[in-house]
Amino acid sequence: MNKLESTVTASQSRVQNEGNSMNCVICKQGTVAGGFTTLTLERAGAVVVFKDVPARVCDTCGEAYLSEAVSGRLLAAAERAVRAGVEVDVRHYVAV
Repeated sequence: MNKLESTVTASQSRVQNEGNSMNCVICKQGTVAGGFTTLTLERAGAVVVFKDVPARVCDTCGEAYLSEAVSGRLLAAAERAVRAGVEVDVRHYVAV
């Protein structure tokens, strides 16, 4: 089984003020804090977009960092969509 490749749409990320902030490893300038992002997963012509995904988001460049649990749920949901023959799907993230 091929793994889905992912592209984070950083321009649609938004940050909420929370504790436990860290510096962004991409831009080295911004602070990363809890927020939400839009994630696009693509494979073999299928595109699955998840909106309102909880993430830690850089307030400068918009880079989003997902937890392992969130990543696993997104990949599993996207894999089910691909197996069902979806070509393009847009959905809101729902925590289990």
